[in-house]
Amino acid sequence: WVTENQAGNGMASSTFSRMCRNGEHPQVLEPLAGILRDPRYLCPDNYRFLLFSIDWLVLADSKSIPMPASSKRYFFDAGGTHFMDAMQFFTSKYQERGIVFDHIYVWEAVYQTVDMYWSGTPPATRAFWEPRLSFFNGVPVTSDPADHINNPVNRIHQLCGVKDFCAFKLDIDTPSVELPIVNQLLANPAATRASLDEFFFEHHVHGLMQNNWGDAVEGTFADSYQMFGQLRQLGVRAHSWI
Repeated sequence: WVTENQAGNGMASSTFSRMCRNGEHPQVLEPLAGILRDPRYLCPDNYRFLLFSIDWLVLADSKSIPMPASSKRYFFDAGGTHFMDAMQFFTSKYQERGIVFDHIYVWEAVYQTVDMYWSGTPPATRAFWEPRLSFFNGVPVTSDPADHINNPVNRIHQLCGVKDFCAFKLDIDTPSVELPIVNQLLANPAATRASLDEFFFEHHVHGLMQNNWGDAVEGTFADSYQMFGQLRQLGVRAHSWI
């Protein structure tokens, strides 16, 4: 499906997954397959080049998800080392697909100067996004359900309404915090369904990818499939991340 996705001809074959929400057109997503990365990754000689490939992901666009003029668009980034690491990808790809975020919330546990966060960012890009971005510098996210500031799920449930578009990337390489955050999304299905549209999570599990993740793993790929499948059943476009 990577070739089809890159072609971008607007036609999706039966290889892709589809998600249906009441009263809306079916949405197309990449299938939950293999080790939940670029399917070419394990081919000979591809390891070095495709470890961080994102060509296989199918993001939402302004046509697939109804967004009235009054809606707000928010992105929540739990684990945002530098803008150019992942946020440049998300902001540019969503913008290409007709979604420009009104505000972005970024948490990064390791303190750095603000200029380090924006290091390497083109001046015009920084000038556009910096006023729209709240950077919680040196502040880790928490899974504490009583924390309404640094628990991103609470932020999403409070801030995002049914008519808004909200996306959430979770990648802090700490399963003891990440998994309770995911479980909080699943334990509150009505609130999650009403507030979260798209979710990205690199679930570190035992198996083929463990050489990259070390000992900070928990569960199996079967657990990943179940987790992402349950979120998709709620109407959340849930993706594995890199």
